Amino acid sequence: MIGIDISDRSIKVVEINGEENANLRTTGWSPMEPNLVKRGIIQDVAAAQRVLVEAFKKCSPVPAQDNMAVLSIPESQSFLRVVEIPIMSAGELDEAVQWAIREHIPFDVDHMYLDWQILEAPAISPGHHQIIVGAAQKAVVDQLLQVADGVGLQVMALELESQALVRSLLPRDARDVAGVLMVDLGATATNLIFFDQGAMRFTTSLQRGGDDLTQKLAQELKLQPSIAAEKKAMIGVQDSAQDAQIAVTLRAATMQLVQQISQIMTEVTTQIQARQGLRAILLAGGAANLPGIIDIFAEVFPGVPVQLGNPWINLVVNEHRHNELPLSPADASHFTTAIGLALRLPQYT
Repeated sequence: MIGIDISDRSIKVVEINGEENANLRTTGWSPMEPNLVKRGIIQDVAAAQRVLVEAFKKCSPVPAQDNMAVLSIPESQSFLRVVEIPIMSAGELDEAVQWAIREHIPFDVDHMYLDWQILEAPAISPGHHQIIVGAAQKAVVDQLLQVADGVGLQVMALELESQALVRSLLPRDARDVAGVLMVDLGATATNLIFFDQGAMRFTTSLQRGGDDLTQKLAQELKLQPSIAAEKKAMIGVQDSAQDAQIAVTLRAATMQLVQQISQIMTEVTTQIQARQGLRAILLAGGAANLPGIIDIFAEVFPGVPVQLGNPWINLVVNEHRHNELPLSPADASHFTTAIGLALRLPQYT
């Protein structure tokens, strides 16, 4: 199966072979032209097709051979929530979900594709179902299908980025997983996924990412953006006697973002009545490689273990022999979503 992650800055391609013994066969990526994708919305389908073709050409160590693909729906143009609805017949339930979600969804429901399923976990209110509802903008989904169709791919499924991230970072059997926050730190956005009681309970997208840190550094210290990006990657928020001002500036900007995440999670765990609270934080995405960022999260979330998410958890690799991994840990963080997409089993498409 091929996983294709289309973001504002790039297209990433991953091919995975096998099901029970899944292994990563090849990866490729290609940068997006500026403004070709804005907040997950493709501005030029033909141009996006050209970038996708280029990403396939760059696949290494071998060319991709499958044409069955799963594509990601950007978190900023989608929505996922768990709602409680009184127990009723299947026919009545579909209409009830449509009405219930209107109170929560930030988009016009008439312009969304909706999907839902009943969760196994018992509802908080007696006589109710817990139902997870996913929604995506029709215009965004239709564009993604056009891009894939135009290069001859057979689209097996479209998934929210959050679904792919969960499949990539959590064990296959996650029924007993509780209180895990996954933070996908991208270039232009930061996606939050809270997983509790064996299911995603909340997702949201903050329109701030690694590029904002670079821009802040460039503005404060009057650096060229390319120089600021290089300094950010090398120094990060760690103490540096030689480049103290860079670390101080990045630390302040990063702290502001992480504190915003903390505020959101305080509200979320209260609203959804998370039974065990926040128990662990997994970081993913390119900006998760910022030196010292784990320490910032640990400071803002005292007592909560924080680590870089492991996208190899459901793949057959020898994690203790890093020279044999198909990607370095730092590079793998960029491909976390694409890996999760490619791990989707054919029987669920």
